[in-house]
Amino acid sequence: MSPTFFVQAMLPHREVYLLGTDGRPVEVAGADGRPEKLLAEHYSATNGEFTLTVQAGLRKGPGPLHPQVSRGVPYGGLARLLLCHVITTALKQDSPTIDLGSTLTEFCARVDLTPSGGRNGRLRYLLDQLQRLATCSITYEWETVTPGRRDLRGERLFVVSSYHLWHLGATPTSEAADGGSITLSDAFWTEVASSCFPLDFRKAQMLRGNPTAYDLYLWLTYKLGALQRSGRGSVALSYDDLHAQLGSHYQCHADGALTAQGKKNFGYKVRAALKTIRAMWPGLVYDTPRGRVVLYNTGPDVGHRPPKKR
Repeated sequence: MSPTFFVQAMLPHREVYLLGTDGRPVEVAGADGRPEKLLAEHYSATNGEFTLTVQAGLRKGPGPLHPQVSRGVPYGGLARLLLCHVITTALKQDSPTIDLGSTLTEFCARVDLTPSGGRNGRLRYLLDQLQRLATCSITYEWETVTPGRRDLRGERLFVVSSYHLWHLGATPTSEAADGGSITLSDAFWTEVASSCFPLDFRKAQMLRGNPTAYDLYLWLTYKLGALQRSGRGSVALSYDDLHAQLGSHYQCHADGALTAQGKKNFGYKVRAALKTIRAMWPGLVYDTPRGRVVLYNTGPDVGHRPPKKR
């Protein structure tokens, strides 16, 4: 299951850094004396009237000049897969508290990841993304402008109210004997229990290394469900409109529209991702005329079931 508000605007595809006035990532001396790039404190994506903002949690900084720094915004295919797994498990159990298993390697098996150690190993990356999800907050808001009036509405909520994660000790694969758990916040639990749509988790796992394809798969599944309910035969989106929904960031003008080169690069990436998705979803029917994606009403990949009343 995936929350609907993460389809209107999505998490970033890659790491987001705190930028200086020169547009470059800000660097400070790390704990080991080597330069360390500071991670962004927040990330925003706007799609029409809707804006999604993710505020990162904090962690201990590298020294007295920076006692606390951003933990970083969740990003990439793994963050999306983890969010999907946590929400799906909570909804299946009808409980906001999720048991993550007794060890980190056990949790890897649950999400079909092969654990690997080392400084840049998958265990550290997995734990890092879990911590980012557990400590971030989300704001989503709508701005409606009519003649003589500007309306703003929205909500800010934490994804998780409490968590207990495993500790990676002196060796990358050492783990605490006690288990891990996550409890979704009341506001987030209420939101996902009432506004999620189903997807094929096996496809999500296969696409986790390709965030563009993962985002497109979510969008296609959600959009085809909406088309089926509306009875319309097709829907068309320009590359500019689609770019505003995905977590990718190509070259844009000040008004947010893609530059000519940005549109070319984004279009190439989208067409390649659509071919990857159709290889797993043969019933998908679409066209890619110049600068657009046209999606035909063939029904969603997974049938929609109304949420339980709570």
